[in-house]
Parts: sequence; C-alpha cells; structure tokens
Amino acid sequence: MNLIKEKKWAIILSLFVMLLWGSAIPLIKVTYLHAGILPDDTGGKILIAGIRFFMAGILTFIYFLIFNKEKVEREKINFKFIFLLAMIQTCLQYMFYYIGLSNTLGSLAAVIQASNAFLIVIFSVIFIGDEELTARKIAALIIGSIGILIINLRDVGGFNFNLTGEGFVLIATSLNALASVLIRKYGRGQNALLMTFLQFLIGATPLIIIGAITHKSNVNFDFVLFLMLCYGAFISATGFTIWTSILQAHSSSEFGIYKLFVPIFGTILSILVLGEELTIYIVFGLIFVLIGALVLNKKI
Repeated sequence: MNLIKEKKWAIILSLFVMLLWGSAIPLIKVTYLHAGILPDDTGGKILIAGIRFFMAGILTFIYFLIFNKEKVEREKINFKFIFLLAMIQTCLQYMFYYIGLSNTLGSLAAVIQASNAFLIVIFSVIFIGDEELTARKIAALIIGSIGILIINLRDVGGFNFNLTGEGFVLIATSLNALASVLIRKYGRGQNALLMTFLQFLIGATPLIIIGAITHKSNVNFDFVLFLMLCYGAFISATGFTIWTSILQAHSSSEFGIYKLFVPIFGTILSILVLGEELTIYIVFGLIFVLIGALVLNKKI
C-alpha cells in the first residue's frame, strides 16, 4: 500500500478503480437478465446484491491474508465505525442502487453517479474542518448540477425523474459520497483491507436475509451466474480496497473528482454491452459534469 502514497500512482489506480466501477453498471443489468429476476422483483435484486458483496468480503479477506504486511491489533480496530460504514456504504447504498439501476438506463445512471464528486465536496465541508467551500467549488457545483438536470430531459425537453429509478441512484450516490468523506475523517489508521472485508460481510448479511425472504423470481443459479457474481465480487473487493487506501492517504475532495470517470466508462460500456442509445441530453449533461470537474480541480 506504500505505492498509493505517491500521488502519481494514486491517480493511476484511481482511474483503474473507476473503470472497474463503470463496468459494474452493464454487469448488473446483464446479471438480472441471466438470473431471471423479474422487473418488479425488488427482493430478487437485493438478494443478488447481497450475494455479490458477501463474495466480495470473502475475496477481500483473501487479499488481506496475501498482501497485508502490517500487524493489526484488535484494540485498535474501530468496530463501531466499520459497522456504520457497512450500513451506509454496503447495505443501504447497494439496496438503493440495485433497485434504481433496474428502473433506469445504465448510461443515465452512470452520469447521475457523476454527482458523487460534487457531493463529496459538500460533505467534506460539513464533516471535515480543513475543507472550505470556495467560490471555485460553488461554481463547479452549479455547473455539475446543471449537467445532472440536463440528462433527465426527455424527448421534446420534458423533465422526467423517476424516484425508484434515477432517484434511488442519486440516493445511493449520496450515501457513497458520505461514506467516502467518513473514511477520510474516521478511517485513518485503520487497516484498509480489514476494514473493507468486515464492512462487506456485515453490510451484505441483511441484504441476503431480506432478499431471501422477499424475492419472487425463480432465480437461475448456474455456472454463468456464478462467474458474473465472481466478477462483481472482484470489482467490489479490488475497487473498494484500493479506493479506501487512497482516501486514507489523500484529500477526499481532491481525489473525489476522479469518480467523474465512472460515468464516462459506464456510459461507453452501457452503449457497447447493452446497446443503449446515446442521446443528445446524455452527451450535453456529461459535458457539463466534466466542465464542473475541471473547474473543481483547477488550481488557483
């Protein structure tokens, strides 16, 4: 993890993580189709999410056994914070995200997730004392918000915002931004691998229980679905482990900007894999969001 302390490598690894997370968008939709999850089966979607993140927890534990070089003292593990992180970043975030993504386009969800960078700035100002809301940051927030509004335009310019679709994706994105800032404030000194492993297992458990009790679909559990879940687990275990380490070592508001690459990768992959249409509203919305990112990241 010493490599992450160097800013150059932290940036490169951040982009790799964003590519992984971008690929999760079409993966989730394809997984629903292959597993036979009905569109109105909320429980089935939650069950798939829970299994994926429980597997991610197991994989992260394997990473811990292989790569961890530091001694972990039990009394220094902040179990209260890890439990809070598990509920926010794994359980609640992905409950909203898996339901929301199934009710909107993958390319649209990808751009909505771009608001994460701006939300991180807001939460950083609220929860971290050394972060200031400057005029530059305010301008970036306004430009980025305009982009998010544009992508929700439909057809002849009407505004379309579905609570259980775009709304749930936005709620999930807000929870992720909050978790990113909390990691920066309270996660310092915690072993990144151990913290990620525990939050996955703890957060995934209620998802599995709720999904198992409430799902209506006859889930098609076969080898292909297993491979899809394995890749989903790899995305989460690898992505969150690297990202948590980066947030522990660098400014959350500075590196949060790289999350804007998730919609770029997610939009491209959704179009290539799912055959979705790239509308003019998504293009212009993405342009505004990226301009906001450049303003936010500009050094004065």
